Amino acid sequence: MGAFLAQVSEGSLEEISIRYGGHIAEWKTELIRNAAIKGILNQALEEKANLVNAARIAHERGLHVLESHKAKASTGGAGSVLSIFLKTATEEHMVKGAVLHGEAPRLLHVDGIDVEAPLERNLIYLRNRDVPGVIGKVGTILGEESINIADFSLGRRVIEKDSEQREAIAVVHIDGQVPVAVLKRLREIPAVQQAKAVRLF
Repeated sequence: MGAFLAQVSEGSLEEISIRYGGHIAEWKTELIRNAAIKGILNQALEEKANLVNAARIAHERGLHVLESHKAKASTGGAGSVLSIFLKTATEEHMVKGAVLHGEAPRLLHVDGIDVEAPLERNLIYLRNRDVPGVIGKVGTILGEESINIADFSLGRRVIEKDSEQREAIAVVHIDGQVPVAVLKRLREIPAVQQAKAVRLF
C-alpha cells in the first residue's frame, strides 16, 4: 500500500500517518509500520529502506510518522483495515486496504472513493471526471497498444453535496509494464485528470 500511495503522489515527502483498524489494532504493529514506510521511501529515495531500518531512515530525513489504533474496523466486512495518509509538499492522499481473500492485499479506498482492487504487479491508476465514454476510450487505447487487462476496478463519488458532478478513479491491472507512450495517450483523454503507472512486487 505504501508503494502504491507513493507512486500516485507527487512532491517531496513530509508526513506519513498510519491507522490500524479492527483486529490489527490489537497486534504489535512495528513491522506493519515499517513495511508501509519502506514502500513509500523506496519510491522516493536512492537509499533503500528495509523492515529493519525504515523508521530510522524516515526519522533521519525529517519525515514525520504518526500512528493510531482503532479496535473496530470501519470499512465493509474486512476484519482488519490499514489506512495510510501521505502528505507531500504539494499534495495529500489517503488509502485504505485489507487482506480479504487469501493472502493478497486489496485496495479498498482512495481519497474518499471506495474501490476494490488487487495490489500486485503492474497497474494503471486513473483519476477522471465521471462522464460517459472514458472507460471505452481507455479500453480502446490499451487494446490498440496490445496491452491485456487482467482486472478493471472502478469507484466514484459526488464532488459536492447537491451536485451532479462526480469524479472517478480506475485501477487497471495489466499484463506487463506500462509504456510511457501509453500513459501519454491516456492523459490526452479530455476527462482524464491523472494517469500513473504503478509497479508492485
